[in-house]
Amino acid sequence: MPYDFPEADEYFKKNNKLFYECVHETPYLQACFSEALRLYPVLGMLTREVVEDYTLPSGLVLKKDLRIQIPVYHFHKDPNNFPEPDKFRPERFLEPEKDNIKPFTYMPFGDGPRICLGMRFAKMQMTAGILTVLKKFRVELADGMPQTLEFDPRAPTTQTGEGINLKFIPREVK
Repeated sequence: MPYDFPEADEYFKKNNKLFYECVHETPYLQACFSEALRLYPVLGMLTREVVEDYTLPSGLVLKKDLRIQIPVYHFHKDPNNFPEPDKFRPERFLEPEKDNIKPFTYMPFGDGPRICLGMRFAKMQMTAGILTVLKKFRVELADGMPQTLEFDPRAPTTQTGEGINLKFIPREVK
């Protein structure tokens, strides 16, 4: 389905080149990244080690040195956390809907004191890269590319078995 990205055009109307602030000036693009990472987290499971005995609100005691698996993919796909979990809806990461996201149910970079140190750098790199592409091209799925992806179950990170083929259609630069 072809889609032009007006937010990219608006950014380049105000700025003739990329600045760090592009991350803050493109809220819809950021919401698209967040939604893509919700649907396809790089790591579907996080492992943490308990550093001191801890009692959960339910009364369950977690002993020091216990390793815990955090099912990120499951949290992101749970309809109790994200209604219509298989639908791509970036709006869920924009005001006012983003206030409905329950704490610790969205964590593509982890969360809390152990959140990924590279998160801001990653967002900056993704934003700069996508804006650069969208300035000159409209991007579509290549002919014959399926609408749903099959993932390699043996891969340690989320990745397709066949790859993703795209068409880059030149745009008239304004």
